[in-house]
Amino acid sequence: MSSVAFIACIERGELEEKALLLCRSIRRFGGHLGGAPIYTFQPRAGTTITAKTAAQLDALGVRHIDEQLNAAFPHYAIANKIFAAARAEELVREEVVVFLDSDSLITSEPAGFLLPPDVDAAVRPVDIHRMPDEPDDDGDPFWRTHHRRISSAGPGNPIDDCWTRMYALLGIEHEPFVETTCSRQRIRAYFNSGLIAVRRSAGLFTQWREDFLALCAANLVPRGGELHYMDQFSLAATLTRVWPRVRMLDGRYNYPLPGRAALAEPFRSMPLEELVHVHYNRSLRIADDLANLEPTIDRRGAVARWLEPHLPLVLETA
Repeated sequence: MSSVAFIACIERGELEEKALLLCRSIRRFGGHLGGAPIYTFQPRAGTTITAKTAAQLDALGVRHIDEQLNAAFPHYAIANKIFAAARAEELVREEVVVFLDSDSLITSEPAGFLLPPDVDAAVRPVDIHRMPDEPDDDGDPFWRTHHRRISSAGPGNPIDDCWTRMYALLGIEHEPFVETTCSRQRIRAYFNSGLIAVRRSAGLFTQWREDFLALCAANLVPRGGELHYMDQFSLAATLTRVWPRVRMLDGRYNYPLPGRAALAEPFRSMPLEELVHVHYNRSLRIADDLANLEPTIDRRGAVARWLEPHLPLVLETA
């Protein structure tokens, strides 16, 4: 069996509660991988976690690393995961390194992280390309206060030139397509960075950091220079480099809890216990969020009963 290490980011505030819950879920529902090493990274200066949180991580057998890894992009918190993942690739000795977003949970044994010999990375596509009523016009006032998606459906798409320039800049030969999770639209290969499993020896997390820095240095940043989705844009470059060795995990992984109603069956109605990794994003912050999901969640199930005492998740800790 491949050896696996889990990594996640944590900072003072609401990420403390979320990261702790993620670590607890690995220990509780991870099955044969429940005892795997877990590393939490705090990559930005001035974000030191509380002594209480540090003690709770220690009690869970989590190794906490507070190196200042994200000094160049402190204004871009999402870059934390890029620098933490690259550093983890240097530190750990396990065969497979799995990055998980802090706002996610393991709900059953993640056997899909045990990568076979012909696979170097396992991921899931993004959830949505475009909503039916979403205009392509960047001048729409809506986008002054919202992040503009940067996926491309291919030639003819308004942002496709950015993707082809990215391929050319980084010397990428493959131009594969995937289907989005919720909207089931065909787009250029583009992945949700909330779950990434890689073979450590392949050096893909280090390559991710290099691709991110190269794109930023060339100012090849989609949608008017907004960094918000640069983690996923650069990840698309990295994984497209090795496309024949990339596996798409099934719909039980990186399960978009807020998008449950939009999924195709059988995933749309799956109990939490039949899922593997649940990405709850900004949900679970209201007491009735779990109860109000459609299709309904069995509140008597093992995962829901375990989760209930932790809800609602706080917006920010003192």
